[in-house]
Amino acid sequence: MDWRFDDALTAQIRSMDRAQRHKAVFFALRRLQAPLTDIGMPEEWGVDPAVVEALLRQGAAQLDGEPDDSFQQAFSRLSQAPLFELEVAPELAESFQLEAISGWMMVSEALGEMSEDQTDAIIVRTRELADYLDKCVNDTLAVVAGEGDRARYLASVAALLRGYGLGYFATRNLEVEAQCHEVILDTSDGVDLLTSVTGRDLLALCDVYSREMASVLRAFPRD
Repeated sequence: MDWRFDDALTAQIRSMDRAQRHKAVFFALRRLQAPLTDIGMPEEWGVDPAVVEALLRQGAAQLDGEPDDSFQQAFSRLSQAPLFELEVAPELAESFQLEAISGWMMVSEALGEMSEDQTDAIIVRTRELADYLDKCVNDTLAVVAGEGDRARYLASVAALLRGYGLGYFATRNLEVEAQCHEVILDTSDGVDLLTSVTGRDLLALCDVYSREMASVLRAFPRD
């Protein structure tokens, strides 16, 4: 089963309108947030954490699919960092930070349009990063806490998800993704998803996953 472009995984995106696709992308990037905000970036990148926080805050404000200048202004501030003029050879955690930033760059380019293909590209990127982390965990000699819990999760997860043959993070990401998409499709027009009880639950779900990802990334040695 092709977990990148499987029909069962993309059918919900095909049924979304533009505003719903904005929400789907936001939650996908939310699952990459902790590596971006909770792990320090190299000083030479010159990325101000306050600028990153502003980008994430303004990105959330665009969930209705009607963009204003605030997000683009926040992204413009980020793009002025020395990082964008450097040749970077990132370590593992840094590669996740770069991919998260790249995901927000894709949002900046797609804002107001957010076609099905643009939405797919961002969500697939999140899937691929989760699978990449699983491969790194499998290949490392470093001690990565929680191995037993991850194995128990994979043994008990729904057969449909287990059928993709993925590791813990990739499987869990697909599970959370499906929950996010289900809620997005079930939420009535005009409802502020992020302030609703269900929306806050989704944010918490994404954040727990994201923090777990960051915790594992910290287990890998850094120069």
